[in-house]
Amino acid sequence: MTYDQLVAFLAVAGEGSFSAASARLHKSQPAVSKLVRNLESELGVELFDRREYRATLTDAGRLFHERAAAVIESTEALRSFGMLLSGKVEPIVRLAVDAVTPLGPIMDILRRVQARYPQVRIELGTERLAGAADALREHRADLAVATRLGIDASEASDVELARFCDVRVLPVARSDHPVATCGTPIPPALLRAHAQIVLRDSATGGASPSLNVLPGALRWTVTDVAAKKEVILAGMGWGGLPEHVVADALATGELVRLQVPEFRDDLMELFVMRRRDRPHGVVAQALWEELRRDGRVAAAPAPAPVGKARRRPRRG
Repeated sequence: MTYDQLVAFLAVAGEGSFSAASARLHKSQPAVSKLVRNLESELGVELFDRREYRATLTDAGRLFHERAAAVIESTEALRSFGMLLSGKVEPIVRLAVDAVTPLGPIMDILRRVQARYPQVRIELGTERLAGAADALREHRADLAVATRLGIDASEASDVELARFCDVRVLPVARSDHPVATCGTPIPPALLRAHAQIVLRDSATGGASPSLNVLPGALRWTVTDVAAKKEVILAGMGWGGLPEHVVADALATGELVRLQVPEFRDDLMELFVMRRRDRPHGVVAQALWEELRRDGRVAAAPAPAPVGKARRRPRRG
């Protein structure tokens, strides 16, 4: 029984087919099939029922899956620990953060890691919607801070999560924009007649998810939160922005919070995440521990009034 055989077995079990598992492992389908066949031959038991379209686990396969997953997780943890003991420090660590993540706490954490490992290059990338999960999947990031969006059921067991913070995204518009001055409730036709400014998904494949995007509405897309805020401040549309980003503009009345029944402005959970099925270097482990240690539920500011402006000094 080899490590590669167990990894191939777990991939087929997770993906439900040998072809999907081969794409995930970047191996040919015959190579993956041979690894699984050799494992079954060595064990003397069939792990998959191949009579159906999808490769489904047999009763023996389900029992073996539990043990195999634990073995692989322990092996990767031991490999990371061995790297720690050897003092081998990776030259680059890549962190992907969702565009709505508050960057203040992230900077504090990176500053502490930099002080411990001054020669290591940290690459901080901003992702949107399913982009963070995609970055982890495609080896473009070692760690990520993001929502669960983009992590499907077949790979959930391969991703380790720890709570980081909560963020509230509010629908807003400039105080003199027609959707801000029409009173409440805002007529649905008026909302759809004016551009909703949305973030474009940064994932490279698959169907692009949408979050708080009104169907049938005029839509403009941007690739970062800063640009989205500037477009909205220019009065060229409305859209959702993180509460920590718009707090000052809401306080001065430059922006107003809108009442949009179709827009969910409840707290959005952000997690620090990494892959279980790959080893982590010394610095990536240190960054993981710092992010977990600082993980918390962010205090939510008092909600801004909904409706007309106050004159006092794929996310929607």
